[in-house]
Amino acid sequence: MADFAGKIVLVTGGSRGIGFDLARAFLEAGARVAISGRSEAGLTKAAAELGAPKSALHVLAADLAEPGAPARLVEAAAAALGGLDILVNNAGLAGPTDPWSVDEAAWDQVQAVNLRAAFFCARTAAGVMRQRAGGSIVNISSVAGQIGGAATGPAYVAAKAGMIGLTRSLARHLAPFGIRVNCIAPADIETDMTAGWPEELRQRLKAMTPLGRFGNVSEVRGAALFLAGEDSSFVTGQTLNVNGGIYMG
Repeated sequence: MADFAGKIVLVTGGSRGIGFDLARAFLEAGARVAISGRSEAGLTKAAAELGAPKSALHVLAADLAEPGAPARLVEAAAAALGGLDILVNNAGLAGPTDPWSVDEAAWDQVQAVNLRAAFFCARTAAGVMRQRAGGSIVNISSVAGQIGGAATGPAYVAAKAGMIGLTRSLARHLAPFGIRVNCIAPADIETDMTAGWPEELRQRLKAMTPLGRFGNVSEVRGAALFLAGEDSSFVTGQTLNVNGGIYMG
């Protein structure tokens, strides 16, 4: 287990799924953690399940599609916990899957949550991290952005592909300040969302995957803790694929 004692972490979209598991992992490793989500009820439920004291866990409701919300979220997290060392850009929205029916409003909302918010969270976080002589940003992309999406639509695919490019750009711009920026591109992971997918779709996706199964949140957790911690101190601008071999790049 990596040691994150004394570190301050913000996980966007941390009330469920991968984000929730990452928040729990950082808490167990000794960090103080802030999580965000759109639902007050969801955040309350997540906080109760995480069971951490208020001194270690802070919850913040935010709709990251709203202009200005990403910067306000990061500022609020840093103010509540006394700084910021690690940002995990995990919040995401799948949006419509049918390219013929998606309208401009739906397209823009997916881009705003998945890509625009990631940039403005990262930029604001970097301003805080510069004062602490460095930090780490981990962006959660998706294999959909690498293979064109097998169960998702063009808006989501475009945003997740954009996040990989954003990671590389931020890594170059922020390296002089000791801030590393990396990306994880998971394939299908067993979460409450994917559990509700039709069985035909689940089996088709497994058949496309050389390892023949969905991933587990613990497998994303290991990648995130590695990229966030000191074991990856000479790693930046990289995309770590956690995908069972469905994309090999």
